[in-house]
Amino acid sequence: MKNYLTLVLAVAVVSSPAYASRARLEALGEGKNGSYYIDDARNMFLNPASIAKNKKKLMLELGGASEGPDSSSSSVAQGGFINTFGDFTYALYLNNNDDSAVASLGAVSGVTRPRNTIELALAGEGSVNWGLSVLHGGAQDSTTTGSNYWKARFGLDKDNMALFGTVGLYGQGNGATNQDKAKLSLNVGATYKMDSMTAFANFQSGSLESSVVSTGTILNTRKVTSFAIGAGWNKEMTKSTHMFTRVEADYAKTTNEGTLVGNTYTTIYNIPVVLGAEAQALSWLAIRGSLSHSLIGQDVSARTDLGGTTTAAAGLGMTFGDVTVDGLVATGSSTVYGGANQSFGFGDGMMSRIAMTYNF
Repeated sequence: MKNYLTLVLAVAVVSSPAYASRARLEALGEGKNGSYYIDDARNMFLNPASIAKNKKKLMLELGGASEGPDSSSSSVAQGGFINTFGDFTYALYLNNNDDSAVASLGAVSGVTRPRNTIELALAGEGSVNWGLSVLHGGAQDSTTTGSNYWKARFGLDKDNMALFGTVGLYGQGNGATNQDKAKLSLNVGATYKMDSMTAFANFQSGSLESSVVSTGTILNTRKVTSFAIGAGWNKEMTKSTHMFTRVEADYAKTTNEGTLVGNTYTTIYNIPVVLGAEAQALSWLAIRGSLSHSLIGQDVSARTDLGGTTTAAAGLGMTFGDVTVDGLVATGSSTVYGGANQSFGFGDGMMSRIAMTYNF
């Protein structure tokens, strides 16, 4: 009995927290594809150079086989690993689908579907840490319908500064009558760390054309531009508790020209603030939560006030030896519009995200 109890306690000891899950990031009020100021292995989807800081991990995310955008109410199964080869770090990740269509712009003709993605990343360490990754996604539904897109990511880290981005190289979605084709898109960001504070900025731009398959006639052109600037604080309050704060200013504009959607535009500005905390309640149990609030904001075209929009989220992390299981316990239902790297409205749900990370 004594030996059995000793074994149980040994398994429950936290050897090294394996932070790498959608559940953790969303419980802290961040987007599922990484954070500008919180360390997590999923930051590889912002900056591929970050995999050099998160070596030897196996990441699995519970979900279904659904197509289209990945949300907490409809989680898409995905997973991958980070390993080393000589002086290099590499990663392979499957099915981390974009939340929108081929150009991260949203389909106009409704024929593109973000799915079946595969991403391969490579990083090296030196006076300047670097990382590169290539992503491909799409599928052929039949002889006339399907989607295909390619993207590349890059990242550079030196001391307290980082520069990173994603370039949309090619994207096309075919329907029975119409097709969407993405032009070159760009999403670049930078961070600078000063003690517990990290300043960040982001810029996105891209366009998407919808046309008739048989004639090539252009039906609609969509253009998207967005900016975000802000700061995040990661403060160690005690040895077992961290407080997180993020404040930013966002601006986004979408224009449509053509007969399919009509000549329309959408302009959104927003100043959100996020307050979060993560505590190691027990040697094997971490609890975390956040409150996200829009201080000032407006959808100018729809004359919709975003101010006062609030979302709460909570999550748990259980670590047993080298294995961590994360869950997003509950989230609010409000939606906050904004710039890059944020999604405040996750939908109502209990244990809607479940992930397992193994440090090997």
